[in-house]
Amino acid sequence: MRYLFAGLTCIALACESSSGRSDAELATDVAVLELPEADATVDSEPADAPPDSAPDALADALPDLAADTSPDAVDATTDILPDAAPAVPLAYLTIAAIPPEMNGSRAAITPTGELPFRLRANRARVDLDVIALPDSGPFGPSDLALSCTADGQPHALPPLLEVRPGHLQVAIDVAHAFPAGAAVVCSATISTSGGTATATYAFDAATLPPALDPFPSTDTWLVLLQRDTWALVVTELPNGTTEMRSTYASNGDGVDDFDAPFYEIGLMPSGDPAAAAAIRAHLLRRVRALVNGIYDLDAEGRPTSAGVDLRLYFQGDAGAPDPADFGRDGQRFSMIALTGDGAPNDQAGSTFGRALIDWNNQDVEDDTVYGLGVWPTAVARTILKNPAGALLLSDMRPALGGTPYGLAEGDALFIGQDVDPGTLPTNYQQRAARYNLLMQFGSLAIAAILSHEIGHSLGLVPFGPPPGGLFAGVETDWTVTLAPDAHIDTAGLNVMQTGASVNWLEAATGDLPRFEPLSWAYLRRQLVVGPAAP
Repeated sequence: MRYLFAGLTCIALACESSSGRSDAELATDVAVLELPEADATVDSEPADAPPDSAPDALADALPDLAADTSPDAVDATTDILPDAAPAVPLAYLTIAAIPPEMNGSRAAITPTGELPFRLRANRARVDLDVIALPDSGPFGPSDLALSCTADGQPHALPPLLEVRPGHLQVAIDVAHAFPAGAAVVCSATISTSGGTATATYAFDAATLPPALDPFPSTDTWLVLLQRDTWALVVTELPNGTTEMRSTYASNGDGVDDFDAPFYEIGLMPSGDPAAAAAIRAHLLRRVRALVNGIYDLDAEGRPTSAGVDLRLYFQGDAGAPDPADFGRDGQRFSMIALTGDGAPNDQAGSTFGRALIDWNNQDVEDDTVYGLGVWPTAVARTILKNPAGALLLSDMRPALGGTPYGLAEGDALFIGQDVDPGTLPTNYQQRAARYNLLMQFGSLAIAAILSHEIGHSLGLVPFGPPPGGLFAGVETDWTVTLAPDAHIDTAGLNVMQTGASVNWLEAATGDLPRFEPLSWAYLRRQLVVGPAAP
């Protein structure tokens, strides 16, 4: 399994030195992240059987819009009258905000032909969404008539909500649950001054059984930060780059594993504990905020009503589980290490992390043992073996006579905090800007890898099409590249993607990683994923 998010740090450094580089050139700076092989990490075999049935005929084309409602074509030389009729509102109907190409209303096109599939929804939790298509006319709740049938019988729905302009939603609850096993067909008709348009969508409703329920209760996770089980060996190479290796030892080398690589690249000073603590806290604060955003948790790592039922602690938080309690009766939590390095083959293969894969999140995981976790040392290694990264860090690396952050005059004005370099005296601005760059992309890389690895231990990504899987190992017309292992490749910065589909300029311009809609619906318990009940 391969994943490339941690190359964000290298990309950030390269962008600073050559902002005019193309997408293709940027991609060459990315290193490969290895994830665990299935035979070593899978707690149970994935379901890869084909779906029980093909999509209903009503859902073959989405949206099902009246053909005569489209505006007439206008000749390029003809002025459009100012009182021309408004555009017909166009929208699609779906569940869990999953777009049409991924919701089973259209067969996925694979290299070997069409692949029909059909989503199986949690009958007591799923959302029905009416979402505007690009360039549609405006519409609101009063313009929409929404109805559903279950096995051909009318089904009462909760009140309609407006999530935001162009997105209307009905949130199915226990009181309005669809019958178990029902074939559901929903229809949305939008009527405005521009005309009338209707969209239909069909799916199956099912009870989420215990064996397929990833979150029967809030899932508690602990991120381990404080360990010393590795010793760094650093070698300066003739080409100006640096080789960084780690040797595993139970007593380490006397330096905290999380801090050691950042001492080496000069992001933190080993000779000033107070400055190092401020910079470490700043980096972890940013990582925590990004991971909370990816899983839609609040600032304390607690689940929100719209997010994943996950409680995330970082070691040292008030109320955090004690790692020594893992596996004890009554102590149900999972944990992952954000420290150290990988095994020798992982170091050689530019691996950034590994985690156990637990289909449907049925057990607790210990991703802190040797060979598992998220490895900051691997991020630093990637920077230093890149000539541009090595050059940019040379004036702050103590091994090369540079001055680490926290030890230079003026560093106290910005370390440990988010400061606009433009507000600082001119002679400190360049150093402050580079600090911000390291913080921005370093935290983004670490947070993306951490979210990715936790995602595997929460059950992502199962093989095959829905309802048994979530398209891992399937190449379709809407996936970017084939993800042969437990990943799904879609456009944009998708947490569970492989590196081939990452557009690094999206990260450089502020886009953040997120789960693609199928994985997000699974994490929010809106889909029933896995083999059908006997």
